[in-house]
Amino acid sequence: MPEIGQIVVEHLPSVVVVALCGEHDASTVAGLKTELAATAAAGNAIVDLSEATFIDSRVVGVLFQAAATPGRIVAIAAAPGTLPRRLIDMVALSTTIPLFDSRVAAVAYATRSASSS
Repeated sequence: MPEIGQIVVEHLPSVVVVALCGEHDASTVAGLKTELAATAAAGNAIVDLSEATFIDSRVVGVLFQAAATPGRIVAIAAAPGTLPRRLIDMVALSTTIPLFDSRVAAVAYATRSASSS
């Protein structure tokens, strides 16, 4: 698992997955904003934090901003007990956007959302 933050984008049939791997802080915020903006045209997107080892408040802020834009992010995946999940729970991000324990569950939710709209 990488220590330096990497952002991996995967285009699935009905959803785009923006996966954060490694550590993410101020040094990766600009790249995250760019990737999320690029996925906006594609429709439904999920942010997968399954392989993120660290996120800071700036990353959470970007997720809040993206969630406030209708149709930008439809779900977040973060495994229970991980540092990213604990931070998301602490700031109650799940009251703004659906939060799932796994990427599989988040993709299934986003796929259902895409097919019902």
